[in-house]
Amino acid sequence: MDAKTSSSIKVKVTASLDAGLVKAIDDFVKKSETRSRSQLIEDALRRWHKEQKMRELESQIEEYYVSLSDEEREENQEWSKISTQSAHQLWDE
Repeated sequence: MDAKTSSSIKVKVTASLDAGLVKAIDDFVKKSETRSRSQLIEDALRRWHKEQKMRELESQIEEYYVSLSDEEREENQEWSKISTQSAHQLWDE
């Protein structure tokens, strides 16, 4: 199910926020197409969650490459050269 559909099940939560931050949220909601505080907070948390997933993926990729032996790194570089040459040949045709 798409996380952005209006039929998504919503869970009500309560949070205590700095008064200045709430004012900034309210001011933004008034000036934007954002429908409500809840939508703004949900959108911000959705972006945060996506960034967290990307950081985790980047960390896993880095961990993989750091774990490679010298021989595996060398083989990886050779495959990279081959794929680059192949791509250039395809594009030049």
